[in-house]
Amino acid sequence: MQNSLQSFIAHARNKNMDLQTIRMLLLSSGWKEKDILQALATETLDLPVPVPTDTGSARDAFFHLLTFTTLYATVISLIILAFEYIGRWFPDAALDSYAYPQNADVSGIRWCIAVVLISFPLFVFLSRILHRECQEHAEKLQSGVRRWLTYITLFITACALIGDGITTLFTFLNGELSIRFIVKAFTILFFAGLPFSYYFSVLRMDADTYRKSSLHRAMIRVSLVLTTLVVGYGISLAGSPMHGRAEKFDEQRVNDLRAIQDEIYSEVYGQDRYAPQPAALVSKTLPKPLPKDLETVAANAQFQKLRLSDPETLSPYQYRTSATSFDLCATFALARDLSSDIFWNHPAGEHCFTFDAMDRRVK
Repeated sequence: MQNSLQSFIAHARNKNMDLQTIRMLLLSSGWKEKDILQALATETLDLPVPVPTDTGSARDAFFHLLTFTTLYATVISLIILAFEYIGRWFPDAALDSYAYPQNADVSGIRWCIAVVLISFPLFVFLSRILHRECQEHAEKLQSGVRRWLTYITLFITACALIGDGITTLFTFLNGELSIRFIVKAFTILFFAGLPFSYYFSVLRMDADTYRKSSLHRAMIRVSLVLTTLVVGYGISLAGSPMHGRAEKFDEQRVNDLRAIQDEIYSEVYGQDRYAPQPAALVSKTLPKPLPKDLETVAANAQFQKLRLSDPETLSPYQYRTSATSFDLCATFALARDLSSDIFWNHPAGEHCFTFDAMDRRVK
């Protein structure tokens, strides 16, 4: 197609037809302006028309999309972490969900920390590459991909700021403001306002101003300090990976003892265990005696295969019985003090759980 266009232009030039007439003829025949101009340049110039360096290319789209994606992931995770800290610093007695025991579940904190530790360094690395390219090639500042994604980011952060303002004003007018709510509102204002201010300022810069500006460097430094503080405090709450592994072992110990207790009750009561328990028991004896040892419990297990020893140290769990009660003992690495399922809370070290076998309810 391009060859036929160039052949026509060469023929028209040989007939002494001027370039404007050739252009009008081709436009009237349905050719695109861009194709016509490129063909005319090829016919009349000895050098090809230079192409801007990757402006609006797939490479530009990839780098900008990845940069803004890591920015979103970082900001959202930092806000979630900040909200978690605020809930711990300013608990609301009226809301059970804001009661944070000392070792409450911190898996959400660990997940957000993991997101930030991967996303934020990648964001800094990619933004430095794009910043350097924009300084060296001023035409990249006008890249359509860059401008579109930047305006989308401004739109998202502006919506967050507007929503934050509306919610704060409504809560104030409704007389329900609290310190916790005010701090959360300022948190959204800060974390959404920081990228909004930066990208809004950068879009208004011309090439010379952008090249001389220290705004990018200041933005990275503020982000580094802020992220370090938020993530550092989160690590202090969540503990080290070894602390997390100790929690997993303790959780497995509780699950093992829970399963053993369940099988003991099944062996003593059989299917009658699920029948409604009378208000007053006439008999003070068990339908069947308690198993003499854990090996017997494991051999007669009906629902699951039991583990009778510690998953970490392989030390056997302790089992002691009396006439109508029994104890299950294990050695725990950490204390457990959750607000739910409190029967299984325990201190660090060796601890025994005592069960009244006359009570058929499984803990």
